[in-house]
Amino acid sequence: MIPLLILGLLQEMPESYGYELLAEMKANYFQYFVRFTKGSFYYNIQQLEEKRMIEKVQSTERPEEKEKNRYVLTELGKNEFKRLFYKYGSKSEPITFPFYTSMLFANQRRPDEIQQLLQTQIQQTKEKIRLIDDALSSSKQLHSNFAKMMENSKRHHEVNLEWFQEQLVDSLKKPSE
Repeated sequence: MIPLLILGLLQEMPESYGYELLAEMKANYFQYFVRFTKGSFYYNIQQLEEKRMIEKVQSTERPEEKEKNRYVLTELGKNEFKRLFYKYGSKSEPITFPFYTSMLFANQRRPDEIQQLLQTQIQQTKEKIRLIDDALSSSKQLHSNFAKMMENSKRHHEVNLEWFQEQLVDSLKKPSE
């Protein structure tokens, strides 16, 4: 999905430096929905350039800048953005949450081990909710519809938190082995 982000941002911000695109992704909290690193971001820039979906436009305005190249979409890149937009926009996949897989075998573990896992999930989920709240309250420049997506994500985390807490209460009722 990183190519979709890069192509979409270049469509909104033509002739951007790579670091500007990366900063925009971080400033808009895209990492809440797509995992990326600086390395994976620049790898995807390189791949898009090799596939002729983006091209460099030399910048001579500021020679002191570390990065000299600005990027623009090519016609291939515009078509690829459209294709990826529909590909990912029409996908509906089951929730893949590693914790659920572990819970399939909860009956094979001691209750205190399950309680420890649940407390970890509760702590992590509360932190995710806090981070989303911080992002929603501190940034006035979020992409259109992104605030709605973050609010929806927060509601999902709140439902998970409630479920984790219910599971913890249930596990405390069971005698330790």
